[in-house]
Amino acid sequence: MAKRRHRISLDMTPLIDCVFLLLVFFLVTSVFKQDKSVLKLLLPETSSEVKQEVSEGFFIELSETEIAINGEIASVEILKNKSAAVQNKKAPVALKIDKKTPYEKVAEVLDVLQLEKIYNIQFVNELKKE
Repeated sequence: MAKRRHRISLDMTPLIDCVFLLLVFFLVTSVFKQDKSVLKLLLPETSSEVKQEVSEGFFIELSETEIAINGEIASVEILKNKSAAVQNKKAPVALKIDKKTPYEKVAEVLDVLQLEKIYNIQFVNELKKE
């Protein structure tokens, strides 16, 4: 006589429910990274907002008296060295400038970037609250 084998099957529904509950829990409780500036800047306001992520390039913060590059206080000489070391010249450079910064300082930073043939410069500003 031949023995019949009964196939055992697993019900995946409870497992999928648990996975989705865990996924929702971690999404709800997670904290996302926020932009943190080293220098206290009062940025100019605009009525339109277009956001782009800067992944390859670097961030420059410019106040009346200081320059910060990628969250570290720097000088114009360090900016020259960092911009000369950039491999991808088409990578974006985000530039945050305080309202009270003199134009000469802004022009100096832009000249350094232009000498190194970095032309993809993004000016960061605040969205005007209406």
